[in-house]
Amino acid sequence: MKCYFFGTFNPLHNAHLEIAKKIKEQFNFDDVILVPAYAPPHKIPNTTPSDRLLMAQLGAGRKNVDDIEYFLPIPSYSYNTILELKKRDKTNKINFIMGYDSFAKIESWKNPQILKENVNFIIIPRRFGEISNTSFEHLKLKGWNYKIANIDFIDISSNMVRSKVQNNESIKSLVPKKVEEYIYEHGLYKRETQRVLN
Repeated sequence: MKCYFFGTFNPLHNAHLEIAKKIKEQFNFDDVILVPAYAPPHKIPNTTPSDRLLMAQLGAGRKNVDDIEYFLPIPSYSYNTILELKKRDKTNKINFIMGYDSFAKIESWKNPQILKENVNFIIIPRRFGEISNTSFEHLKLKGWNYKIANIDFIDISSNMVRSKVQNNESIKSLVPKKVEEYIYEHGLYKRETQRVLN
């Protein structure tokens, strides 16, 4: 059984990998697969889709990254990707990792009914002990399926990595070595050398 971890991954960092590892262990998944967004509907990334995909593959390993959104209509709405994964995997429901803040707003997402009917959510807290069993009771009563992960908060964000690169600060402890090398080799996150989006 597999679980999917959607994200912009701009860039992939060590907290992403640690979350994937802990979710895999805690819920006994065979695999946790990263799904980089091709064209996220509420963000305009300052890197190309190819950059983000390659960094995810370099950091997590090609077999742990799914490029399905690179072949779907844009913008990359989660409900559409979920339906494609479900069709391809021939499964009844998709296991989907989501952060606390995002799940709290899930009913405002595009076509939430499709998500409710086709997803088992794994919710990750911003910090340990933040979520109680009653935090999302109102959603459970409406038929949303979810489990809360019992993992420690990891204080790394993609925004933090980008900011440090812009300020010429080290990111050595924040991202996998191959991702760090890719960022510097291609001049990512430097305002004066932003790459043209494709």
